[in-house]
Amino acid sequence: MLPVLQIGPLALPIYPLSLLLAIWATLAVGAWAAKRQGLSSDHIYNAGLYGLIAAVVVARLAHVAAFWSAYRTEPFEIVGFNTRAFLWWPGLVAALVASGWYIHRNRLPWVRVADAGALGALVGLGVVCLGAFLAGQGLGAPTGLPWGISTWDLARHPFQLYGALAALAATALVTGVLTRQERPGAASLAALAACGLAALLIEPTRADSPTALGGLRVIQLLGLAAVMLALWGLRRRSEGASDRTPPPNG
Repeated sequence: MLPVLQIGPLALPIYPLSLLLAIWATLAVGAWAAKRQGLSSDHIYNAGLYGLIAAVVVARLAHVAAFWSAYRTEPFEIVGFNTRAFLWWPGLVAALVASGWYIHRNRLPWVRVADAGALGALVGLGVVCLGAFLAGQGLGAPTGLPWGISTWDLARHPFQLYGALAALAATALVTGVLTRQERPGAASLAALAACGLAALLIEPTRADSPTALGGLRVIQLLGLAAVMLALWGLRRRSEGASDRTPPPNG
């Protein structure tokens, strides 16, 4: 593990650094994908910036609201920066709303923006997973496999590396879809299906996986919903394409 990168007298925490790198990679790759679809890359950067600001502010405020009893005695901690002091689910919703508002306001084609954003998000996710592995974020389930990582005197699954490899494979898949210039929406649906399948397969290798409804893993439930939604969307697209196919002559 490498939680801190030491460069001379400068000590850089790996996980926050990986988050910054992931943001840059997401926007840069998304802008590249947008240009391939005839969109201005500036729109991707602007939508991403709106979403990022909304995510950080709302995630921080949500954490303050959830743990107000602690912040009430230390009010200056409200403006402190700690990557653990954010509730990212509310922040994610806020990011989607803010980015969606920008897309709607500028009358951008939703599906093409989603295709470009999906590719950028996969690259960013891979960077985050790699940074989490180096920083020792999260705890893998015990394993007897030869590639297990020794943590707390137990060999554990390097589930963060599994996530990084899954993101890499999904990136290759979505890049291929975009390169073949499939109909709009194919790339984002492929990304959704790949992420959902990865969640279903990888989440059992986590020891600290959140559970609900009698022990069911929350991330796996979300992954199953993502796969089903993606398959439904792909089916609708194929049915729409067949309906528009002209009948053969004769």
